[in-house]
Amino acid sequence: MNHHFYGNMGYVPPERMPNFNNFDFEAYNKKLEIEQEKHHIKKMSNSIGLALVLFQVIISILSVVLIIPLIFNGGIDLSKYSYNDPLGSSMSIIDPVSLYLLNGVLCLVGFLCVGIIITKSNHVRLDETIFIKRTNFADTLKMVIGGMGVVFVFNILLALMNFHLSLFGFENKMPDYGKVEGVTGSILYFISVAIVPAVIEEFVFRGAILGTVRKFYSDTLAIIVSSVLFGFAHANFIQTPVTFLIGLVLGWIAIKTGSIIPCMFLHFVNNATAVILQLVQYNTENETLFSVFDISVSGIFLILGILCAISLIRKQGNQLFTFERKQSKLTFVQQMKAVFTAPWMVVFTVITLATCFAAALM
Repeated sequence: MNHHFYGNMGYVPPERMPNFNNFDFEAYNKKLEIEQEKHHIKKMSNSIGLALVLFQVIISILSVVLIIPLIFNGGIDLSKYSYNDPLGSSMSIIDPVSLYLLNGVLCLVGFLCVGIIITKSNHVRLDETIFIKRTNFADTLKMVIGGMGVVFVFNILLALMNFHLSLFGFENKMPDYGKVEGVTGSILYFISVAIVPAVIEEFVFRGAILGTVRKFYSDTLAIIVSSVLFGFAHANFIQTPVTFLIGLVLGWIAIKTGSIIPCMFLHFVNNATAVILQLVQYNTENETLFSVFDISVSGIFLILGILCAISLIRKQGNQLFTFERKQSKLTFVQQMKAVFTAPWMVVFTVITLATCFAAALM
């Protein structure tokens, strides 16, 4: 009798022996590589989603800790809290200066933790994802100014969108933290809104997130994923669409300059312009004069942005929109699907949408 043994299965009859002559090893290996790549993308995306969810937990705990000294220092007036309108009165009990200072600290600490978690969980060093190097000053300045021109176009489109939404009774507005007063209040307002987010958000989104995705996959995937999450992180319907588009511009600049410093500078200029316009509005009673000033600032950035864009296109041409592509077994759509179907990324998306609706109802 002819006995056949296969692995640890013991005796296997000849008719049940696998026919390796007809087995397509190439197709099997390709399928295995696809599954391995999907698994790696989901694992990477899971770590990013988890870090962003933990950000919410960290700032929630830290806000409670920081509110305690504000109560004793008179930064919080509990008499203004209304049980009939808990959401509407929750911010009014904190004076604006303390609120902006609190938000600045929460943003700085929370996003710093996010960047560290993402890089550590993906086993990459900070210097492999966060690029800080010298760049060509003239070209970088043109990119920043050109980027600001594009940003102001996005802001105009956002204003038009909000106008049309208001015709249907939907008011798409930002939360109002109140008016800051005095030199100290204005300085703290400027630091917490213009400087801190420009540094720490670029550290996370154009550094840790874009850099981590880019290390393993294409520049295009890195730019889009970081831009989507940048939009989600602002968690309100008025900022999310435009910050996604701004994220595309910032991601493009990060890739083309090889540094996040120009991104920080553009982010700062954008936020600083908004802060200065807000402070001017606070301190002027002439609405017509303020409107002229606002339109003039927008017009200057638009004109300079167009001129810088023309200069860059004439000098670099198609190189401006050429990105590095890495070998992949998945299509771009399959990669995006793998990123945004990772469990913790789904959780983060759900939390973001719930926060957006909550902000719209306030």
